[in-house]
Amino acid sequence: MIYIAIIGDLINSKKLERRSQVQEQLLSLMEEVNQKYKTIVASPFTVTTGDEFQALLIPNNNIFHLIDEIAIALHPIEVRFGIGVGKMSTAINQVQSIGSDGPAFWLARAAIDSIHDKNDYGTSHIALHCDNQLIQNTVNSLLSAGDFIKSKWTANQTAVLQALLAEDIYQEQFEHQKIAETLGIKPSGFTKRLKASGLKHYLRSRNAAADMMLSSIHPKEGE
Repeated sequence: MIYIAIIGDLINSKKLERRSQVQEQLLSLMEEVNQKYKTIVASPFTVTTGDEFQALLIPNNNIFHLIDEIAIALHPIEVRFGIGVGKMSTAINQVQSIGSDGPAFWLARAAIDSIHDKNDYGTSHIALHCDNQLIQNTVNSLLSAGDFIKSKWTANQTAVLQALLAEDIYQEQFEHQKIAETLGIKPSGFTKRLKASGLKHYLRSRNAAADMMLSSIHPKEGE
């Protein structure tokens, strides 16, 4: 069976003034994510070192929704994410994501290492590695374009994504007035903020990346 492995690490975590508090926040966040996404978690999100975590997921199209929930919850701390698509060589640990091994995790590690090597001047924080080079390149182009858009957001524009995630929305079609009310601003002001942020382009690119990634998995399900 093909799985999706995720490895995440907090950027410049050793320089954080409140490092112990951040580590506690990360542990709590992992528990919340595991509970919310328990139907797709094969091996739960686990903090493997003070500033790194990993998990193994069943293939699904909520991958970037989940990742953005983690990123927004930890904001303004920045997080790198490496995604690997592949099989597992060992039994899967369903209690914690430690001790299991296989191509899915090897590829996730290669993906996160690739961000260290090429992060587009600090704007790219996520990458995919899989055994289909064309899909890998296409998905990573979509992800880096989305990260570039995200890197330009102001605090108010970031708050729009935060409000959408709070409503469990991760698509470009949504009720503008409801989110405007959540943010406490007029619909006209919300429209301006939305247009300037490029958020709809961001969500479109993330969802397209998820669809493309899944297209590399489903043909192999019968193998």
